[in-house]
Amino acid sequence: MNWKFKSPAIVFLAVGSVLLCACGSAILPKPPTPAEAKTPAAVSPITPSAAAPVLVGKIALGYYTGSPGSLAALQSFASFLNIVSADVFSLRSDGSIAGNDDLGVVAFDRSHGIQTYACVNNYNSDPVVSGFDPKLAQAGMVTHKALVIANLVVFAQRGGFTGINIDFENLTYSANIEQARADFTSFIHDLAAQLHANGIKLIVSVPGKTDDSTDNTWSYPFDLAALGQDTDYLQLMTYDEHNPQSGPGPIAGADWVKDSIVYASSQVDPSKLLIGLPAYGYDWDLTAFDKTKNTYSARDFSWTDIPTLLAKSTSAAQWNIDSQSPFLTYSENGHDHVAWYESPGSIQAKTKLISKYALAGFSMWSLGKEDQSFWQAALDGTK
Repeated sequence: MNWKFKSPAIVFLAVGSVLLCACGSAILPKPPTPAEAKTPAAVSPITPSAAAPVLVGKIALGYYTGSPGSLAALQSFASFLNIVSADVFSLRSDGSIAGNDDLGVVAFDRSHGIQTYACVNNYNSDPVVSGFDPKLAQAGMVTHKALVIANLVVFAQRGGFTGINIDFENLTYSANIEQARADFTSFIHDLAAQLHANGIKLIVSVPGKTDDSTDNTWSYPFDLAALGQDTDYLQLMTYDEHNPQSGPGPIAGADWVKDSIVYASSQVDPSKLLIGLPAYGYDWDLTAFDKTKNTYSARDFSWTDIPTLLAKSTSAAQWNIDSQSPFLTYSENGHDHVAWYESPGSIQAKTKLISKYALAGFSMWSLGKEDQSFWQAALDGTK
C-alpha cells in the first residue's frame, strides 16, 4: 500500500561481513532459529472468530504490521488465513535487512498451520524522505545486489520463513525508467533463482494496473510478464485506486480491479495472481483544497471506524454501481467531506472475481484494521 506506516527497523543481518550502523561497527548475534523463536506476547484478542475454514484451494493472505493490534487480529482471525506476510522488515542502504519478529508471529503461525513470509520493503522512515525510496531500491537492486540476495536467503532460513515477499515501490530513481524496469526484473530473476535453490518461495508485490504505459512512472517499472515467470506469486496491490494524491473516488472499485486482473492475466498465469483487498477507506475534506498540489486534504480510516463515520452523516450511505463501492457525504465544523470505503458487498464483488478468473486467491491490507465481518465477506464471495 502506498501510504502504509513503517516502524523503525532494529535488527540487521549481514552475510560474510561486518556491517556498520549509526552507532558504530558490531558483529550482530545470529537471529533465532525456528526452535528458538519467541512465543507470541500476551495480547487480548478481538472477538474470537468462529471455526471458519480457510479457503479451500485458494490463498487468503493477511499483512501483519508489527503492532499489538495487528497481532490481536491475527490471533482472532487465524482460521480465515493460510499465509501471513510480516511487513516489518526493510532494506538498508548498505545491503542489510532491518526488522524483527519481536511478537513471535512465526511461532504463532506455525502452531496454527499458517505459512509466514518476510515482507521486505524499501520504505525510508527518515523525515526527509518518509516514503518508499527509489534510491534505496536502487541500492538493493544494483549497488549491493549480490549481498542483498545472499542476506535474504539466510534471513529466510534463520527466521523460519516459508518465503520472502518483496515490496519495493516507487522504483523510478532516474529519468531512465527503462533502466529501473530492467534492474528490478534482473534483481527478481536472480533472487528467485537463489531462493528456489534453497527451497524458499517468493512473492512480489506489484501495483494494480490496466496497461503498461511509460507515462505511469509508478507502475511501469514492473514487467508483469517477466516477474510472473520467476516468482511463485504476484500480489496485485489493487487498492489506492484513489488516494490523498488523486482526489476522491473508490479505493478499489470492482470495475478497476477487474480490468487490472484482465491485464495481469494476459501477462501472467492467473494461478499465480493474488488480488489485494483494502480494509480501509479515505475521508476527503472538500473544503481544504491545496492549490499548489492540486489535491484535497484526506485522512485514512479503518474498516472498524466505519460505524463512527456513518454516524456523522445526516444522509444514508450511497452506492456507486460501476465500482460496486459505498461512499457518504457529511459536513463537520463548516467543512464538507466525502468518504469512500469498503463494505461486505464491495468486498464480495471483488472476491467473486477470484473464481471467475481462476486466480490464486487474495491478500488484504492490513491485519488490525478489520473485524470478523470483513473476513466473512471475503470468504462468502469466493463460494
